[in-house]
Amino acid sequence: MKETKTGGSRVRKTAASAALALMTLLYVLDLLLPLPLGAAAAAAAAAVLLLDLPFMGKTFRLPAWIFFLLGAAVLLFCRAPLSQWEQGLSSMMKTVVILVVMQGLALAMRRGGYEQAAAECLCGRSGSLAGLFCLILLLSHLLAGVMSLGCVVVILAAISPAVRQRLPDSRRFLAASLSWGYCTLFLWAPGTVTVLMSMQVFDLDWQSYFPPAFALSLLGLALGAGIAHFRFRGQSLASAGTETVSPGAWRKLRRLAGVLAVIVAAVALLERLGFSTSTGRLLVTILAVTAVWLTAQGRVPEAPPLLRQWWQDYLPKNQDLAAFFLSMGVFSAAIQYSGFGDRLTKLCAGHSGLLGPLVLPLLPLAIVAFSLVGLHPFVSVLMVGPILAGLPLPVTPLQLGLTMSLGCCLSYMLSPFAGLILTLSHELQEPPLRMCLRANLPFAIPYYLLATLAITWLC
Repeated sequence: MKETKTGGSRVRKTAASAALALMTLLYVLDLLLPLPLGAAAAAAAAAVLLLDLPFMGKTFRLPAWIFFLLGAAVLLFCRAPLSQWEQGLSSMMKTVVILVVMQGLALAMRRGGYEQAAAECLCGRSGSLAGLFCLILLLSHLLAGVMSLGCVVVILAAISPAVRQRLPDSRRFLAASLSWGYCTLFLWAPGTVTVLMSMQVFDLDWQSYFPPAFALSLLGLALGAGIAHFRFRGQSLASAGTETVSPGAWRKLRRLAGVLAVIVAAVALLERLGFSTSTGRLLVTILAVTAVWLTAQGRVPEAPPLLRQWWQDYLPKNQDLAAFFLSMGVFSAAIQYSGFGDRLTKLCAGHSGLLGPLVLPLLPLAIVAFSLVGLHPFVSVLMVGPILAGLPLPVTPLQLGLTMSLGCCLSYMLSPFAGLILTLSHELQEPPLRMCLRANLPFAIPYYLLATLAITWLC
């Protein structure tokens, strides 16, 4: 019986991966070719939802089921046509497809030895505590765009043993440096869910969103470096190691920074040329950069093993998030079709004068408050964003998008339920709430104030 269950689970996972890969392929072809493939992509998305939703992990299981059941019930009650179900599945499909395509960059990074290069640079770093803090800050910021939470594990594996032996308050040091660098990336990085959803909800293009978002991210990094300078001024690691770092390791990190810069520049160039949609530009750029990057590593003869590794190790990682976002799409389509969203927007519009310009400082606080009771920032964006987008507020859509991303950024470092905090808590053996309060709150408060002022007066 056990073998039968195991075999059935393996078949289900294979079928789910095949449906996810087919959905991604059809979506990309629908964007780039004059072929009516939207309905076929929606059918593949329905298969993904059917195969993955009942078997999701606990992180997204409850909100995904709530979204799907409520959305399906409303659509059935309102006797919505099949086209409305298709619209719901398609509405969040692009976010899922981008997440799948981004895994190609992670594969290229691992195959090229960039994780080992980061570990070598960290292990060989000695001397000033402030310098080490800033190095971890920058590396976590750089690596998070490709590796997500994987960068936390890589950096901790490289530096944690040495720091714990030589620094009394090592847990706070590591948690702060990793959190501040990791979270500020989600203000600007192309392909991250926070950026995609903020741009989608407020109908922003990449060319207008990126410069101020990147500036806010730099503001956070500069603030983190300044806090580290004053907190650790004149301090150094006791008995710091003398390991040297090979020039090749630093060269790989510079190359990685160059890859991210190329992605940003290519998306902006394609937008200026009027090529495809915003999603199409991003997907084409990521696919092209991944192909060139792997080819430059001399991996062309190993294409079958590469595809096998992507299929077995990278594609399945997206199944839970795929089911979550697709269920969100069903819910949003139901709200739109039932007219509830329009009625709620009209109700809020009658009281929009109570918000006024205060919406900018209040929006990040609301997202953080929701996250403190376990509501994921993705859900908050879906709930609050469309309502604000339909209100006659005395602020621009760009300001709303930036404050929305800022709220998500702060939630990731202040919520004890956030994936980053739970990962750090497990690796460092530190209670999540203690980590949020001791390591991240001293940074989050001044960053929130400075970023909100910058968005209000400069954007």
